[in-house]
Amino acid sequence: MDVLGSNWRRVELVPMDPHCGDITVALYRADEGDGPVGLVHSYSARPQVVERLAFLVEAMRVLAGFEVVGGSAAGLVRFPCRTWHALAARRAFLEAAKLDPSEPLTARPLQVPDTRSEQTIRVEPLGGGAYAVRADRVTEDTPSRAPAIAAALAKLAELSVGEAEVVAFPCGHAHDALVALMLKRAQNLRAALREEEMQASRGVLVAPSAQE
Repeated sequence: MDVLGSNWRRVELVPMDPHCGDITVALYRADEGDGPVGLVHSYSARPQVVERLAFLVEAMRVLAGFEVVGGSAAGLVRFPCRTWHALAARRAFLEAAKLDPSEPLTARPLQVPDTRSEQTIRVEPLGGGAYAVRADRVTEDTPSRAPAIAAALAKLAELSVGEAEVVAFPCGHAHDALVALMLKRAQNLRAALREEEMQASRGVLVAPSAQE
C-alpha cells in the first residue's frame, strides 16, 4: 500500500519513537468505500519496525476501541462507528506511542481519582454515544469538578456538551474505551494541549533514505 498516494493524509506524527530506536512513526487517514480508515506507518526499514507498528495497532485497539482491519501487521485501524473522530484519533495514537511495549495492554477504567480534589470522577454511558460525567464527594467547600471535566472531554474529542454534564459523540455510537482513555487527560486540559503543541513542532516525517 502506497501511503504517498493522494488519498492518504497524515493525521499525527511521532518524530522520534523512544521505544524503537528513535524511528519516525505516523498515523495516516484515507476514505474507503465502507468509511475512513487509519494507517500506522513508518518509512524505516529496520527489522524491529514491523513488530513496533503491530504493537501500536494493538494498543489503539485496546486503549481506544479501534477495530483492526486485515490483522495487526496490515497497520490499518478504523472506528467501529465507521466515521472518523479526528482529534480523538490523534490523541489515541500519541497515547499508544508513549506506552512501554514490555508492559501488558489494559483498557482504562471509566473512573479516576481527581488530581485537584478528593473527588472521584465517573463517566456513565447513557446510550446513543452520550456519557454523563459525575463527581463523588462534592461538598460546599469543594464544588463538583464534573463540569470542568465534561468541558475538557468535549474539547479533547470534539464532543457536544449538554445539560447535567452530558457529553456526546456526533456519530451516536458508544466509544467507552476512547472516553476512558481521554478521562485522565481531561483532568489537566492545559497540559494536554500544551504537550500536543510541542509534539506538532518537532518535525516532519522524513523520506526513507533518511532512516536506516
